[in-house]
Amino acid sequence: SSAASDVYKRQPNIKETMSMKLVLFNLREDEKSALNNWIASHPEVEVDVHSEELTASNKHLLEGKDGVVLAQNKPFEKEVYEYAKEQGIKVFATRSAGFDIYDLELMKELDIKMTNVPSYSPNAIAEHVLTTALRISRNTNKIQRNVEKHNFTWNPGILSRELRTLTVGVIGTGRIGTQAAKLFKALGSKVLGYDIYPNDAAREVLEYVDNIDDLITNSDIITIHMPAIKDYNHMVNDEFLSKMKDNSILLNAARGMLVDTKALLRALDSGKLLGAGLDVYENEGKYVPKNFEDKEFDDELLQTLIDRDDVIYTPHTAFYTETAIQNLVEGGLEAAVEVIKTGTSANVVN
Repeated sequence: SSAASDVYKRQPNIKETMSMKLVLFNLREDEKSALNNWIASHPEVEVDVHSEELTASNKHLLEGKDGVVLAQNKPFEKEVYEYAKEQGIKVFATRSAGFDIYDLELMKELDIKMTNVPSYSPNAIAEHVLTTALRISRNTNKIQRNVEKHNFTWNPGILSRELRTLTVGVIGTGRIGTQAAKLFKALGSKVLGYDIYPNDAAREVLEYVDNIDDLITNSDIITIHMPAIKDYNHMVNDEFLSKMKDNSILLNAARGMLVDTKALLRALDSGKLLGAGLDVYENEGKYVPKNFEDKEFDDELLQTLIDRDDVIYTPHTAFYTETAIQNLVEGGLEAAVEVIKTGTSANVVN
C-alpha cells in the first residue's frame, strides 16, 4: 500500500521487527495523515492499505493477516467471514460507532471479535445538531430562497422563535445526547431527556421524563440519539409524529432507520412540523459517501428531501471534523491491536 510504503521508505529496518499484520479497507483521502502518523509510531505493526471496500471478490487480501480494520457502508457476504476464519483473522475493527451492518452472531460463532469506536467526538455531532436546529428555527432556508428571488420582505412565514424560549427533548442520553443537551442548555433552552438507562452526567443539564410520550408532547425540538437496533426501526412513525407539538422540529443525526421517511414527509406536508434536520437517511447506503454528480440518481424519496425548504439534509457529515477523523482512525487500529495482543478489548461489541 502507498500509505504503508511511505513509512517503510523512511524506516527501512521496520520489517525486521514486525510481529503483527493488519489489513485496512475503505481508506479515504482525509484519513491518510492520521494513518501515516499511527503507522510511523507503531513499527511492530504492518498495515496493508486499500481504498476499496471488502467484498467476496477481494477477500484474498485477508490472507496472512491477523486483523481487519474497515469502515464499510454496506454488508459483505457470509463467505467473507468464513474465509477470514480460515485465515486466522482475530478481529474486525470498524472505524465507526455503528456496527449494525455486520453479522455479529456469525462472527461470534466463528470466534472473531468485532470492535467499534464508541466515542470519537460527541461534540462534533452535538455541534451539528445545534447548528441544524438554529438554521430551521430561524428559517434560514426560506429566507435565502426569498433573497435569491429578490424578495426582501419581512412576513409571518419567516418569523422565528429564539432558542431560549423553546423546550428541547433529547431521546437517548449517552455521550452524544448529553453533549447536545449541554449546548442547548447553554443557549437557554429547557432540556428534557428520555433514556431507559438514565445517567448522572445527563441529569446535570436536563430533566428526565418517565415516559417517551411526555417528551414528545412537551418538546418544541426533538433530537434523536438512539442506536440502530431492530426494536427501534421506524420508531419515528405516523403515531410518533402526531404526538409532536405543532410547529415543532425533528432532528436525526443518529441512524436513518429510526425515522420512517414517508411518515415524516406526511407530517411536513400537513404543516404539523416546522421542519426536519436529517444527517442520516434510511436508504443512504447506496449513496453515502459517494459522488453522483455524473451518475444516474434514481432515489425519488431522497431527492424530495433535498428539494424541500423545510428539510436540511446532510450526507452523514455530523461527525466530520478533523478531531473525529483522527480519533476514528486511531481508535479502530488500537482496538484491533488490543484484541490481537490480549484476546479482547473494552470496545468489543459481540
